[in-house]
Amino acid sequence: MDVTLYSLEACPFCEKARIFLREKGIQFAELKVVPGSASWEEMKVKTGSGTFPQILVGEESIGGYADLVDLEASGKLYEKLGIADRKSDTVLYDDIILGAGPAGLSAAIYAIRKLLRTLIISKDVGGQVTWTSDVDNYLGFSQVNAAELVSKFESHVKKFDVETIIGRSITAVDPTGRVKRVVVDDGRVFYGKTLIVATGGGHKLLDIPGEKELQAKGVSYCSTCDAPLYEDAEVAVIGGGNSALEAVIDLMNIARRIYIVSISPLLGDPVYRDKVLASEKVIVFPQHQPTRILGESFVEGIEFRCLVTGKVKTLNVEGVFVEIGTMPNSSLFIDTLASNRNGEILVDLECRTGVAGVFACGDVTNVPFKQVVVAVGEGAKAALSAYNYLINQK
Repeated sequence: MDVTLYSLEACPFCEKARIFLREKGIQFAELKVVPGSASWEEMKVKTGSGTFPQILVGEESIGGYADLVDLEASGKLYEKLGIADRKSDTVLYDDIILGAGPAGLSAAIYAIRKLLRTLIISKDVGGQVTWTSDVDNYLGFSQVNAAELVSKFESHVKKFDVETIIGRSITAVDPTGRVKRVVVDDGRVFYGKTLIVATGGGHKLLDIPGEKELQAKGVSYCSTCDAPLYEDAEVAVIGGGNSALEAVIDLMNIARRIYIVSISPLLGDPVYRDKVLASEKVIVFPQHQPTRILGESFVEGIEFRCLVTGKVKTLNVEGVFVEIGTMPNSSLFIDTLASNRNGEILVDLECRTGVAGVFACGDVTNVPFKQVVVAVGEGAKAALSAYNYLINQK
């Protein structure tokens, strides 16, 4: 049975249909059509539609790109082509979740409980929670090891037999149209009716010796999470902006001494600066750059260099809080989803991105307060919004 693809020059969904047919090894004839032409009128008569693309199997119209993927995934396309013995290797998921941090895992639980066929794709499990040692502000746990909390999240998801692809990087995402397309680094392609972006964020790193080796062993990126662990201790806070000053304020009622090391003068809001500089516990080293974090099993000190004199200094500290900013993992969506100047994906109160069928949650979004409990709630909202979207499509 012959397949005919009616296409329009520079039509993105025509290109998607073309790629899909080639990926599946289905031969087709392509007719490029100009609106208003005789061939366009012929297409409208044969297919009943003037939109692009339109696809015929023999003389039967099967619709556009999304309809093509639907038919192929169900196996009905091969029946129409007269090759009923061929089975489809395409799965059209109800929901594909990108990311397996607290937001993504929470979204998965709510999606699967709504009986949505769900796939999680992520490089790793846990997100930024794995960068801290203990969590003591999560409801129901007075204190829990971060790795243990992530393990509990993961076990909960596994209970529902959610399909997962862990350990693969996402190389391309096409979130437009009724069918979303995701490509991973081994070349596999996945299709979904909805997409939940929960790719999280990452702390900017100092990229100095000792930092990576002592993460969660005295090097922290979250004062809200870890400040209570440093009661009556001497600590260093790296950075001079609002996030650094907020960390210092978190620590002022806990730590014995707080050293601020910043490559610039303190640049945070005056209300923060005034409060920090008024504390006798705080000593500021402006125009100093960290060069090494010291310690074997745990942080024992920090080395830094004056940018004016070049003199190197060393301080004995038990903790180093790196507060030089964060970056959302949103680069794959820079051209397709609206974002703010920080690169955070813009969402409304229902986690909708503005692109139909695409939702986002957690630290990759503009929702404030980057905390585990916030991410978990946002993940639940995103899944419920995706479910509402799907039932309203039927």
